[in-house]
Amino acid sequence: MTENQALTKGDPLDLEVTDISHEGHGIGHAGGLTVFVPNTVPGDQVMVRIEVLKSRYAVARLIKRHKPSPDRIEPGCIYAADCGGCTLQTLAYGAQLNLKQRQVREALTRIGKITNIDNTMRPILGMADPWHYRSKVQLPVSGTSQEPKIGFYAPNSHDVVDARICKVQPPVCDKIRSVVRDYIRTSHIEPYCEQDHTGLLRHLVIRLGFATGNVMVGLVLNGTDITSRDVLIQNLVDAIGAHEDPALPPLHLTCCFLNRNTQKGNTIQTADNEIVYGQGWIDEKILNLTYRISPQAFFQVNPRQTEKLFEQVIEMANLQGNENVLDLYCGTGSISLQLAKKARKVLGIEIVEAAIRDARDNARLNDLSNADFLAGQAEKLLPQLAENGWNPDLIVLDPPRKGCERAVIDSIVTMQTKRIVYVSCNPATLARDAAILQEAGYRIQAVQPVDLFPWTNHVETVVLITRAKE
Repeated sequence: MTENQALTKGDPLDLEVTDISHEGHGIGHAGGLTVFVPNTVPGDQVMVRIEVLKSRYAVARLIKRHKPSPDRIEPGCIYAADCGGCTLQTLAYGAQLNLKQRQVREALTRIGKITNIDNTMRPILGMADPWHYRSKVQLPVSGTSQEPKIGFYAPNSHDVVDARICKVQPPVCDKIRSVVRDYIRTSHIEPYCEQDHTGLLRHLVIRLGFATGNVMVGLVLNGTDITSRDVLIQNLVDAIGAHEDPALPPLHLTCCFLNRNTQKGNTIQTADNEIVYGQGWIDEKILNLTYRISPQAFFQVNPRQTEKLFEQVIEMANLQGNENVLDLYCGTGSISLQLAKKARKVLGIEIVEAAIRDARDNARLNDLSNADFLAGQAEKLLPQLAENGWNPDLIVLDPPRKGCERAVIDSIVTMQTKRIVYVSCNPATLARDAAILQEAGYRIQAVQPVDLFPWTNHVETVVLITRAKE
């Protein structure tokens, strides 16, 4: 088929897959359209059938693989074909790193209009061992009291895949799932049914401190309480304490909580928590600082790569000891406190009040009196700081996937802050915000992708942006 020949729904089509989408679908081009093909990877030469046809793109079903990609591998997980947790299980890890490097580069070039990318972009930092890296998982629960399902959703659905093992989590998480499955059966707990909003147990939440051995287990309920909670807690204590993992220190249940969420919709946790065992947090250590993490606090889910990420932030910040630093979207203060070790003063802003409480506790825990934190929306507080004439020497940005609100970017421009370190989990919104800053007189000096999420399409990026000399 020629590039401009029209496609028709139902057409068979020979296609070479050249890229992959954020959903993990292979991408090819035909008839002037972008064609998305699930279950393919870059380099695959395939026959497909067009199933969805739109004005600018098509979606096709794989019929036959003529020639597999040289980067295609057998999945390392037996559930990879059914589970939507990892979208790149059939792509060699080196090829994943190349793909993520290219995604960041193309976004900054195409959306950000960055012209000096070859002089600024560093090779992506990957993992020597890209397995068992997740320190937090939120697993939906479904099925029946006698046949419960606990796992990730299948691709493009809310059907839970009841996987018995997950290779991106430490093995103790599989043991915890097994304990909760047995508890559901013996205590006749009804799993949640999303369709009719019935059943009790909605999600199982697990968090680990890789450096401390602390384990947190949470149950999200469509109700107020569970039966036989003491039995469940004791079984968790015994199973976690007996589990040995050579990659981790001795493990112990530090916190067990119930979260009450009777709302319809996709929100996993509400603010209604009850600690039913232990303390209300776990501890983690990153680069010689201890972090206290509560049930709802945001913290990076790959501690080993988080150290590499923070090292890049510290390097790009290049603090000399006399700077005022503003950390926006600061979470539990994880980056703020690393910078406070070398700055004169750090102010962190975060919308989640529980995270701010954790950040203040973390500052006291690490004896860092030069870090302060405000709870509120960055897009509202930052303009107020700008109006009051506060002009930090460095601003750190670590926004959610949607990127920064325009009011945040405008306030940074108003402040004329000379140095910005932008930590991003979305190359597209990073590039959008970088383009706005570039129009206002800023320039990208360094771009460092970091792979925090092997076997998925997600990539973290640290960027140094400086104000051009006038």
